[in-house]
Amino acid sequence: MTIDINGLLDLTGKVAIVTGAASGMGRETARYFAAAGASVVCADWNGPGAEAIAAELGGTSIPVKVDVSDEASVIAMMDRVKTAFGRLDILVNNAALQNRALLTETSVEYWDRIQAVNLRGPFLCLREAAKLMQAGGAVVNISSTGAIHPMMPGLAAYGASKGGVSQLTRNAALELAPAGIRVNAVLPGGVMTEGGAAATGTVPSGRAVTLPPLGRIGMPGDIAAVVLFLVSPAAGYITGQSFVADGGWLLG
Repeated sequence: MTIDINGLLDLTGKVAIVTGAASGMGRETARYFAAAGASVVCADWNGPGAEAIAAELGGTSIPVKVDVSDEASVIAMMDRVKTAFGRLDILVNNAALQNRALLTETSVEYWDRIQAVNLRGPFLCLREAAKLMQAGGAVVNISSTGAIHPMMPGLAAYGASKGGVSQLTRNAALELAPAGIRVNAVLPGGVMTEGGAAATGTVPSGRAVTLPPLGRIGMPGDIAAVVLFLVSPAAGYITGQSFVADGGWLLG
């Protein structure tokens, strides 16, 4: 029996959407997917940013400007994917807002905006993506350790939205399994991204308010590697699971 180890992470011929692809974990995930052979739909509300990463990846990758919280915008993105590729194999729901506001200072407008982007967005993208995944597929929702443990004061709205993402993952995995669609979640801890640095107090040196047991803040590539595994043939028997990637922070 010959085992094709190299083929376990091969995405050649696959079409993948990565939301929030203009920066941080989304941008790095798009790079990993392209390196594995996928055509990447670089989706972001930041149109120029989406265009920049798509140009960097080259090949058949394309940019799409999208507001994941808006139903019409998400449907338009899926129509673009269907026109350009005729199929969809992979979805990564990465786009999110991570602003801070103490609970007693949280307005209804702020709360609703966080939920709209962080929870409604993954729901809309997942719902529409499932309609295009006629040959099965793989979905990864980027949740957060904040979904299962408070990270710090000021992230109640964020943590609630990510808790919803984790539960959406489990329910979607159950419903979509008969169609051959796997749905998993990744729960990053502190990661050195533009948004993470602003929200959690990390600084460019890579040091954070509290470092995890592994002794360093996470980098976008740490998360992208887990996402690549979960959408690849290597994870073909995994669905409905939540993978914590936090350098051991939850052990403290």
